[in-house]
Amino acid sequence: MNEFFQDTGTVVDPLYQKVRNPANPYCLKARNLIERMWSASGQFVDSDTRERAKLDFSAAWWELYLAFALLELGVSLLPNEKKPRLGKGRPDLVSVSPRVWIEAVAPEAGIGPDALTEPEAGRVFDVPIESYILRLRNAIQNKIQVIDRYILNGTIPSGESVIIAISGSRLPFRFTEGPIPNIVRAVFGVGNMVLEFDVTTRNHMNTSLEYKDHVLKKSNQPVATDLFLRKESEHVSAILYSASDCVNHPPQPGPDFILVHNPNAQVPVPESWLLGVDQYWMDEQVLRRVPSSFE
Repeated sequence: MNEFFQDTGTVVDPLYQKVRNPANPYCLKARNLIERMWSASGQFVDSDTRERAKLDFSAAWWELYLAFALLELGVSLLPNEKKPRLGKGRPDLVSVSPRVWIEAVAPEAGIGPDALTEPEAGRVFDVPIESYILRLRNAIQNKIQVIDRYILNGTIPSGESVIIAISGSRLPFRFTEGPIPNIVRAVFGVGNMVLEFDVTTRNHMNTSLEYKDHVLKKSNQPVATDLFLRKESEHVSAILYSASDCVNHPPQPGPDFILVHNPNAQVPVPESWLLGVDQYWMDEQVLRRVPSSFE
């Protein structure tokens, strides 16, 4: 297989340029990993991935990293040439057994008052949790609609699981998670963890979750964050999330993944499909977690 990076063609994305022509050890490490992933996983992603990377490196990187990580975690994938295409477009990856369709997305930081921006160096700042959740939530909502079209045009047959795989790779603050991951808060209508103490004895009495089914835009417009509690998302089985990017990632894939199951899914993804990663469910309004075996 040819190398991932090419010296020909127009390059629009500056990150592609930096990794292709590494000027420091971090970019060199990123390039070496990408070439390794391309050699091991290139047959499972779309054939135009190398060309698309010149225009949008982060999106292409995420699809390749996702394929590589799933293979490393024991998931069998359908080679690109064997993926069915009945309508216009199709999900990015397909797991073989069980059959799971995977639609990948790497949301951007956004524009306007609700955009995520890097904090000014040397100054105290508040982490904009609601803005981060908004970016994830909007990406999920858009992909819910895309998957709906895939099902309607017959690309995804009924009775098969569908997952939205989200990368936080180009979102500022992606490594500042609280006790409840932002991806969980984006779909389950939950907020902060609440600790109750006896004021007299100071003993811890109870732990619960704040109910919060929306975040507020800067305009004070509410945006729902209970997508997995609504019928409109029942054709989505789960969300798979990672905050890794081409430089910041674990030595081996797994510790960075969070799998959030849809309790109302028409076709749930089996718990055993991706063993070892952090998994979340909502059972009868109780949030349940199976922690990663990498912890």
